[in-house]
Amino acid sequence: MTHPAPRRSQDVRTRYTELINALQAEGDHDAARRCAALAVEQGVWRHPAQRPVHYLPSIPPRPVYDPSAFWFTAHLQENHAAIRAELDAVTDPAGQGFLPVEEPLLGKGRWEQVTFYEAGHRFDDACARFPVTAAVIEGIPEAAHAGSGVATLSWLYPGTHIVPHCGGTNARLRVHLGLKVPEGPVMRVGEEWLHWEEGRCLVFDDSFEHEVRHEGTEPRVVLLLDVTHPALDEHTRDAILADRASFEERVVGFMRRQGIGRVEIDDDAVRLFADRSTASLIHRHLREVGASAVELRDGRLCYDEKILHT
Repeated sequence: MTHPAPRRSQDVRTRYTELINALQAEGDHDAARRCAALAVEQGVWRHPAQRPVHYLPSIPPRPVYDPSAFWFTAHLQENHAAIRAELDAVTDPAGQGFLPVEEPLLGKGRWEQVTFYEAGHRFDDACARFPVTAAVIEGIPEAAHAGSGVATLSWLYPGTHIVPHCGGTNARLRVHLGLKVPEGPVMRVGEEWLHWEEGRCLVFDDSFEHEVRHEGTEPRVVLLLDVTHPALDEHTRDAILADRASFEERVVGFMRRQGIGRVEIDDDAVRLFADRSTASLIHRHLREVGASAVELRDGRLCYDEKILHT
């Protein structure tokens, strides 16, 4: 069955994405699949498992690629031993700049990463901690300065589940170089189940629904890189890179969306202060319920030591 070329706006894609994600979060995966199929029928996407908000319909929907088709996979694999030697010196991930990934993608378990690049922005501290790895990344321009995604070391602990999700754009591909690969971790991309191998690369389109499960006993570590999709024409690629927001602009946008007016870091502690509008809202609510403090736990508001269902 052939589907019509996508013709819907980004706003429509965003709303379908939110609905599908909400259905999955509630555990109604059948309804989520039916909704994704309806979206394809309505010309939102071309494949029900590929649901990015930023979508280029000219790129064929293909979930997994042959690593040997890309020059940089040989570059990464040739440098595997040097990267692994640098990684083997890490006995305390937190002390070496690995930070927890705490977001809706983490269904359970523990997931940490150290980021070298994000949307072309170089994180000097990470590169100084891992100079060998940073040098290898910088030898791949489409993943470093000219990249639109991230370059990280991803440390996944046993018992972790990264829930099914779709990346935000199909304008790039994701590359994994296996560094520490014990028995147990597996990744699904679309309908394909992939296994990592130490010293070998995987290449896939993360705009397809994918998830990771680690049922082993030792951490899995990969070098993760986003690279520009080779199917992009030069004009589209340049337009995407020109539209990249600076890191400062992204932080400003995040703080505005979250109602944060100020952030302070004291050692490992992070303190967030609400902006004026958000602070006023919370203050009014606490006054109404007669409480002096509130905390969000498992989707419920907790006032002092009393849990109120809202």
